[in-house]
Order: sequence, then structure tokens, then C-alpha cells
Amino acid sequence: MSKNAAGQLLGYVLQFPRALYHLLRATEGCAVCIEVHGDVATVMPDGTIIAEEDKSSVVSNPVTDKSTDLWKTLSNWVEGVEKGEFDVSSTTFVLFRNQSGRAGIAETFDQCTTREEAEKALSNALSKLSDIDDQHPIWPHFKHALLDNRDTLIDVIVNFQLETGDGSGYESVEQELRGKLVPNGQIEFVVKHLSGWLLRLVMNRIAQKHKAIIKFDEFTHECAVLFERARCAELLDFTTLPSKDEVDSHVKSRPTYLRQIEFVDGENDDLIEAVTDFLRAKTNREKWIENELIDESVAIEFETNLREYWRNRKKQFYLVHKNTMSKEERGQLLLAECKTHIETIRNVRPPPSTIAGTYHALANQPVIGWHDDWEAEFKK
Repeated sequence: MSKNAAGQLLGYVLQFPRALYHLLRATEGCAVCIEVHGDVATVMPDGTIIAEEDKSSVVSNPVTDKSTDLWKTLSNWVEGVEKGEFDVSSTTFVLFRNQSGRAGIAETFDQCTTREEAEKALSNALSKLSDIDDQHPIWPHFKHALLDNRDTLIDVIVNFQLETGDGSGYESVEQELRGKLVPNGQIEFVVKHLSGWLLRLVMNRIAQKHKAIIKFDEFTHECAVLFERARCAELLDFTTLPSKDEVDSHVKSRPTYLRQIEFVDGENDDLIEAVTDFLRAKTNREKWIENELIDESVAIEFETNLREYWRNRKKQFYLVHKNTMSKEERGQLLLAECKTHIETIRNVRPPPSTIAGTYHALANQPVIGWHDDWEAEFKK
């Protein structure tokens, strides 16, 4: 396949990730169209329109100063305004490109917010393109937009936006999905599902001689079950590593769970690791419940399972090692065993630190302990 053919194919298929991006950003009452008001458009409940043209290249910036893509797009918008398809007072004209490049006319137009600025930008463009004549490929579009309908083009430029994305158009889709709390490990699955759903929906509507208009409600209906399935397959990790100051402060305060580790002769590194696990598990639990990824009953069931495992292992270690290990050594062994235990939440393995951190939270209450005499020492 030649570069030209590949670029043309990319130009057609780019509309689908762009439509998906706009659907993910849409709100109640909106509709997203493909090949209705240009390549992709979002129609708001109040009738305002975001009309987008998508330009692509496999090698370089597709909207250079003398590119047909730039001037044909501007000419088409001007024609749309002249014919009444677009109302400049309620339309945003977006030119999306999949490759960036040297700043030029498109970037200058993007910076215009008033008619005066647009007028100046057009004068500069006319000067820069003074060598264009009727033999140049862009001439028909250039003449129609800038020479024959300058006032209308000024209105378009005032409402013009230039957007630059990645080569395939899917990076922005993935970013929107992360904002909707889809776990990183499930992003590819969700993108593939929604892309296939959208392609099939559009092809069916076109085959039935209907316009390719996707309403917000039908898209969110498709997403609801899909997002729930993705979230059930992987729990999001909302945490970052706590700062050294935060850890040091926590160690100095000597909460019960740290004193429990000290009671079995744990070392300073054990305390630092425990604080990190404790804080990360606490943050994730709160965020999971807040974002309805789990509920309180699921969290309680998880803790109950951990306590049951602790109880069984504690008894086993006592019976096996009561004559060969000290109470402190058995406590360290029990702590290490519980920290590396594998337990799921709704059949999903939680992020690192969750199990160890939850054990420390239970030891902090305290409803469990590591030393044989933990109850006498900490449940006073």
C-alpha cells in the first residue's frame, strides 16, 4: 500500500475514534454524528454544534499552509454557513489533525477570538500565500473561502479551534476512559468493544439509509454494563507512595499496628513497609466505596476472610512450632505469612499492599495480633 493510500484510509477510519471520544465527553441530551455535519459533530440539547473535520497523515502535519486539507475544510465550512447548515453564533468549527508540525496559518487562526484578530490573521495569510494562482491545487478552495467570502470566513475563524492528537486517534479515547475509572488493565478491552459496537451501529444505519447519529442515551446504555464488567475484572489502584515525611510522622506516632510489630521484635524496615501498606490500603478502600466499585458489605466480607485465614494459620504455627520457636519468632512468621496471602475481592485480585495493609488495619483496631499474648498487651 502506498503512503498516499494509507493516509487516505487513515483519514476515513479516524472518524470512528474521534466519534468515540466525543461520545465519552457528551452529556445528557447530546448526539454525536458521523458524516452529517462534516466528519464528526456533536449536537447539544440547545442546538449548538461542534462541527469537526478530521485530517490525517502517516508522516507529517496534514494541515500545512498550502495544504488542500486546510483550505478545502475552510471552504466547506464557509459554504455550510452560506447555505444555512451552520449558524456561526452557535457553531464551533474544530479542525483535528493527527500530526503536529511547524506553526503556521492554522495555528494563527486558532488564536483568534475576535473579528479584528481574524481580519488581521487573514491579511497575513493572504500575504504569505501571495504566490498562489489558479494553477495551484488549493486555488478553488482558497478563492471561495478567502477571496469570495471573506466576511463569512472571518466568522468561522472566530469560532475556529485546532486540535492535535496522536496518530491513530485512540490516545484521547483511552484518556477519557481513565477519567471514567476504567482500570488501566481493562482499557484495551473496553476500547475494542466500543469501537466494534460503534462501527457496526454506524454501518447498519447507513445500510438502512438512516443518518449515522448516535444518541447519548444509547451510548451510555452500552457503556454501563461494559464499565461494570471492566471494574469487576480489576480494582483500580488510586494510590501513590506516601512521602518520607508522611511515613516518618506515622512511625513516630506509634499506632497500635506498629506496636504490634515491635512486640514481635520487628525491625525498622518492617515498620516503614507496614506504614506504606496501611496508608495505601486505607486510601483504596475509601476510594472504592466512594466510587461504588465495592460497597461496605464487600469490604467487611474481605476482612472476615482475612481474619479467618489469620486464625487458622496462627493455630497451625502454634501447634507446629511451639517447642522450636519463641513467641516473637512465631509472630514474625505469622505476619509474613499473612502479608503474602492471596485473597480476592469479588473474585478480583486487589492491588499490591491491599492485603498487608488490611491486616495492619485489623491489628490497629485491634481484632487480630501477631504475638501469642497480643490480647493481654493491646486489648486493655
